[in-house]
Amino acid sequence: MQILHIDCSPRPDGQSRVISAAIVARLRALEPGAAIVWRDISALPMPDAPYAALLAHPDDVTPPPAARGSIALSETLIREIEDADILVLGTPVHNFTVPAALKSWLDHVVRVNRTVALSAQGKKGLLTDRPVLVGVAAGGVILGDDAQQPDFFTPYLRAVLGCIGLHNLHVVSVQGTAFSDASAKAAALENALSALSPVLSACTEAELSRDIPAPHV
Repeated sequence: MQILHIDCSPRPDGQSRVISAAIVARLRALEPGAAIVWRDISALPMPDAPYAALLAHPDDVTPPPAARGSIALSETLIREIEDADILVLGTPVHNFTVPAALKSWLDHVVRVNRTVALSAQGKKGLLTDRPVLVGVAAGGVILGDDAQQPDFFTPYLRAVLGCIGLHNLHVVSVQGTAFSDASAKAAALENALSALSPVLSACTEAELSRDIPAPHV
């Protein structure tokens, strides 16, 4: 089993990094042999001009054999998803939605004719679905009955990942970090992880059973 662990907080000690690391640790406890591929996208550049042209006219622009810049980076990031059995994403909430670094990663992996197909019926994801475990740190309260602001973050992330075929999304959130002390954050994280435990067990069991070769008849 391979886990793709992605962090995007610009802060090395960001709470979302703590959450994503805790999720990965729980997965490793369930499956000690899991391989971890870690990608820090906090400084990921925005797509360059050739890549923007590819997005604007996907049927007219053919990537060169030795693609460089954002096109090559896009291919690398997409292959990391394809190679993973489970994705773990740690992200803060910035100004109601995803931070700039995560938006850049999404712009690199949501690519027409590569991860999403366009048709008269709408967009169709070209990636095989797999669990996506999202560790979210929010300074305010954006989720649940006590939300203090609109939640644009979760619907957007579900929609954009869903359009490339990733629908199995689970959110682990620690909210109110702007006015919580360390013990309150730790307690909130433990509660969130406890609620996620059945999902983690199901994810590892499903991937392990898929990895076991069928017996010869």
